[in-house]
Amino acid sequence: MKRKEHLTISRAAEIYAEMVSCRRQLYGDQEFFKATEFWEELFRVDDLWTKRTYRNPKEYKLKASVVAFELRVMMTVDELLWEKAVRGGWMENFVLAHELGHIALRHHEKDAITKHFQVFRGSSGLANIPPTLEEEEANYAAVFLQCGVALEDPRWGPVELARRAFSDPLYVKKAQAAVKLEAFQNHLKRPKPKYMRVVL
Repeated sequence: MKRKEHLTISRAAEIYAEMVSCRRQLYGDQEFFKATEFWEELFRVDDLWTKRTYRNPKEYKLKASVVAFELRVMMTVDELLWEKAVRGGWMENFVLAHELGHIALRHHEKDAITKHFQVFRGSSGLANIPPTLEEEEANYAAVFLQCGVALEDPRWGPVELARRAFSDPLYVKKAQAAVKLEAFQNHLKRPKPKYMRVVL
């Protein structure tokens, strides 16, 4: 049986740097936003970014997807998920930020296979299980986008920061632990090669 790949500290630091950079294109380091606000701004500034909604009358699922081809990006999302995210639902906002993470990390350029993380109810509430490394990367990308450099500020507790950033408290806690690691900080300080970056 093949072992599941795990996110390395150096890769997590690369994702953090990328997502903080993406975030800074639209918001200051001290600002927080809903993922719907970030998406709406992208739809406003680039007509190649579009949203398609649908309504499932039988059951509500925490489900959204993105399709990207060259410069075009189309998000498909349940209307109810979008409405709940607009009202501040943390899991809905996390799902939408997760989809932004896939685009920013260029996962669409690697393959055209559909992968979904699973959402389940546990004793502590809703949680997700990423089935692949790309899904795990997108989860961390979501939190890095939503929280930004506030993850490095010891004054923020994970629940308080998650609430303020409309994010997943479990992943905020994991991200805060990661950014404190010396190896993570050392990787951020290394000179980076110049390359074409994704412009959200």
